[in-house]
Order: sequence, then structure tokens, then C-alpha cells
Amino acid sequence: MTAPSLLVLGKSPVSSLEEFVSYWEEFYDDSKKRPDREFLRRLKWNGGKLTAEDVEWLFRWKYRNVPSWSPKKTIRQLSRLNGLRFGDDKSVMDLAKSLSPSGQVKRFFICHIVSPLKYPIWDQYVLKAHLVISRRENQLSALETLIKSEQAYEFYRRDFNDLVRNVPARIRNDGEFPPFRRLDRALWAMGKHCSLLIHSPQAAIERT
Repeated sequence: MTAPSLLVLGKSPVSSLEEFVSYWEEFYDDSKKRPDREFLRRLKWNGGKLTAEDVEWLFRWKYRNVPSWSPKKTIRQLSRLNGLRFGDDKSVMDLAKSLSPSGQVKRFFICHIVSPLKYPIWDQYVLKAHLVISRRENQLSALETLIKSEQAYEFYRRDFNDLVRNVPARIRNDGEFPPFRRLDRALWAMGKHCSLLIHSPQAAIERT
């Protein structure tokens, strides 16, 4: 992403990605029952194979107990899933697509748990934030269409992976929060508060 519009509430746009991430991640709603610290432990983002218990927990973390988000099909493919860990070739996407033929959010979450450093989490909040910082606020009305678009996700994934190179890890709550998790938290929080941001006086400031 070239010269992203890194807006924060009540302040001028910032030039530092670290300042942007540090600001917005404080607005992130961490679950007391399923905290991010446990999420990262279960994700085994820095190495190791996933267990059936890990996958089941990660699915509950993402979508609580929604029936359509059952982890059973994914767990049945656990051996293949672990064989593809930390890659980003077509096989990762093909496996996720077979497990979630129509649900893009679920599909890309499966990609994330297979390869968390290559496939960011996809949902309406990070999409909203991405549209704002890439100066495409006029597309917010097409959110329901874009969230189902593989092309929109690939655009987001490319930008996310470019930005995350400049986000440092940080120790929080006695645990290490890697760059990809910090950036996701910041974008999620920004997207959640997007309506406040769009209608704030800062939205009228010309992006440079």
C-alpha cells in the first residue's frame, strides 16, 4: 500500500505505522473467556503442529458456537492441514475452499490457522479499516459484496503483508504479541469504530 491514510480519532493523521497500531490496538475488545494470549498459544504461530483440540478452540474463539462454524470437517483434514503449515501456495487455498465452499470469512480463517504469517484474518471490521486507509471510503456501501470477494481478500492480504513488515512485536500481558496479531487487532478496532471515524472532523482532513 502506498502512503496509507493512517487516521486516528481526535488526532491528525499519523505518519508512523507503529503509532497507528499502538493507538488502535488499545480499542481492541479482548475476550476474557478466550483471550488473545490463549489464541496465540493455540495457533502455534511460531512453530508446531495443531491438534484437534487446538482447532476446536480456535473455531470457538472466532465464531463462538454458530452451527455453520463447526470445526468437524476441518479436524478430519488435520493431517493435511498440518502438512501445509506456514506455506502460501495454492494447496492451502484449495484445502480451505473444499472445507468452506461458500463462506469466505471461514475459508480465510482456515487459511490463517494453517499459515498465520501469510494469511491474515478476514472479516467486516478489517475490511472497513482497509477501505478507509486505502482511501476507498466510497466502497463502504458495497461491504456485503466485497466481504465475499476472493479478489478483495487478495488485495487486503497483499497490503496487510506489506504493512506488517514495519510493525514490531510487543510484550503485552506477560506474553509476546507478534506483528501480525498487533496489526490485525488495530485494524479490527479501527473497523469497529469506523462510523465514528468517518463522521469525525478528522475525516475532513486532506490525506497527504
